[in-house]
Amino acid sequence: MRWLKAELHSHCDLDPVDYRICAYSAEDLIREAARLKYEVLAITCHNLDVWNPGLDEFAASHGITLIPAMEVVTRDRKHVLVYNFRTGSDHLDTLSKIAAHKRQDTLVIAPHPYYPARSCLRRQLDQNLELFDAVETSGFFTARLDFNRRARRIAERHGKPVVGASDAHQLWQLGRTFTRVLADPEVPSILAAIRAGRVKVEATPLQFGEVVTWWCSALWRAVTNARAHPAALRSARQAKTRHGEA
Repeated sequence: MRWLKAELHSHCDLDPVDYRICAYSAEDLIREAARLKYEVLAITCHNLDVWNPGLDEFAASHGITLIPAMEVVTRDRKHVLVYNFRTGSDHLDTLSKIAAHKRQDTLVIAPHPYYPARSCLRRQLDQNLELFDAVETSGFFTARLDFNRRARRIAERHGKPVVGASDAHQLWQLGRTFTRVLADPEVPSILAAIRAGRVKVEATPLQFGEVVTWWCSALWRAVTNARAHPAALRSARQAKTRHGEA
């Protein structure tokens, strides 16, 4: 075992929800992660697991273990990170369904749970703590404004591991907040290590100007990118075919 640098929450232009504001491909994300010496990556597109054998092989060729994962949007629009479930998002669109499909080789993380957005779990995390294997501290924070504090307190109070992740929608977000995982570079070992709490968070606050830049860039892309939602899904299917998924 060794300490592996891991990104557990990231998006790319295949994301059915945020495809307009992600201007890079899954391959671009892998290349940038490799440049920054990451050894573990989960591409967590909303309601879409982009993992496939070809993309896994591409990641491995760059020294990265790619974890099957997605950020599920539940029926009441809450976001949940799920790993290695190997089933469609329609089978995971409630917390009870996620619990029913959970196995020893899966992982469930609460992303940015107390941020001021409708998608954040907030009270639902408090009421369903047994479902979650870990709690995320998000890289989208500044020295003065940090909505992760309550998440860290809840995790400490209930003995839950805390993981750090960028929630990257732009490549420059990588390398700021991430997790070190004490594991072998294999999916089962990595997920087991996170569940067991063999993790360390490294987090660097964003500068105020970086936050402004993120929002301006995201809004500009959302307004000017005319690519329709079905096109993003078609691109996802084409990518899976291109990388050898049956």
